[in-house]
Amino acid sequence: MSQDSEVKTDFISESFKKVQDHICHGLADLSGQNFLEENWTYHKGTGGGRTRVWEATETHLIEKGGVNFSDLIGTDLPSAAVEKWNIPKGSTWRATGVSLVIHPSSPHVPTIHMNVRYFEVAEANMWWFGGGVDVTPYYPHISNVVWFHQALKTLCEKHNQSYPTYKEYCDKYFLLPHRGETRGVGGIFFDQLSDKCPEAASNPSAFTKKALLDFTSDLGFLFSTIFSHFAVENRLIPVTPEQRQYQLLRRGRYVEFNLIYDRGTKFGFQSEGRTESILMSLPPTTKWQYNWKPEEGTQEDKIMKFFHRAQDWLSIDPSTFSL
Repeated sequence: MSQDSEVKTDFISESFKKVQDHICHGLADLSGQNFLEENWTYHKGTGGGRTRVWEATETHLIEKGGVNFSDLIGTDLPSAAVEKWNIPKGSTWRATGVSLVIHPSSPHVPTIHMNVRYFEVAEANMWWFGGGVDVTPYYPHISNVVWFHQALKTLCEKHNQSYPTYKEYCDKYFLLPHRGETRGVGGIFFDQLSDKCPEAASNPSAFTKKALLDFTSDLGFLFSTIFSHFAVENRLIPVTPEQRQYQLLRRGRYVEFNLIYDRGTKFGFQSEGRTESILMSLPPTTKWQYNWKPEEGTQEDKIMKFFHRAQDWLSIDPSTFSL
């Protein structure tokens, strides 16, 4: 019996629940803030989810955050998905995963997004994993950015996955074309990984169901280390009113991406998912200002010109870096 035949979807779902628990307990311990939990059911099929949310004030580490687990079964996929994946209309599908966005109150701690997910249409013998993590700093420290990308490279290498490929996917995906800038400093992003994906041809052992579950689960368990690295010291840096205003303006860019381009948001609405869980990714407070640009030569101007462009972060030596 193959290892994949032993990896049942219920086991994948339970594994992702453990990822959610690990992340939420880590965030609660780090922030000292408790989360609100809501269990819900999927009205267009079976299954449901467990949403955990933080909402607080600027005096807390997490101003707004959510970590959502879901396991849904349905038969009414959006027509775009039916066409893209070439599956019979009305096929039974199942999707499970964890998705999170954390908006810290301090502009010295980045907004962070992560998700891991599994999707299958059993009658079409189709399954795949997806996921990724990216950070959106407001006042980034190059040493933190390089550390983050090195941690992701190490994770990918442990599982025989391609960090350069998934970094490039992330840079291309988290792009605001209408602004000509990236959302943040990237990370990794991957989609539709399976034993039939193109990458599996040269490396089949890394693309079994078990191997991909291990990879995506380890990414989920890495989250607490990543967020702690960014938050522990940076949360103590004093914040000026000007820095808060810059954070709010940059949050506006985050909202633009999520509502215009994000595939998860689109799929959620098209499949008539739970609105509150879909929109938990939005920040509590943001700001748009007509034709806003930072003043030439300011720290904010330099940050936008350098950090909001795709870069080979691992080629940068933090000890010699200067904006």
